[in-house]
Amino acid sequence: MNVDKGEESLGQLKDQSELDKCAEGLELNSLSRLMGSEAVSYTSGVEDLYEKMLVKIETLASQVENSSAKIREQEDHNRKLRYKAARTAGL
Repeated sequence: MNVDKGEESLGQLKDQSELDKCAEGLELNSLSRLMGSEAVSYTSGVEDLYEKMLVKIETLASQVENSSAKIREQEDHNRKLRYKAARTAGL
């Protein structure tokens, strides 16, 4: 597959941007602590970040679920209105 270099670099920038959002609040210098003597005490910071990410994901999932339910309700309402209009027009 022949991919244009501009498209490829644009995709890489998008991927990097998404990774940066995930690692928000956690700098590269901070990650180096995971390999040193501070690793045990630093682990709690990483766990806190992970927990915050999970909360964000759960919140987004809940919002999507609620939005989907509202869309289904609106589609049902629209279907009833179309049915009612079709019956009225047929008279």
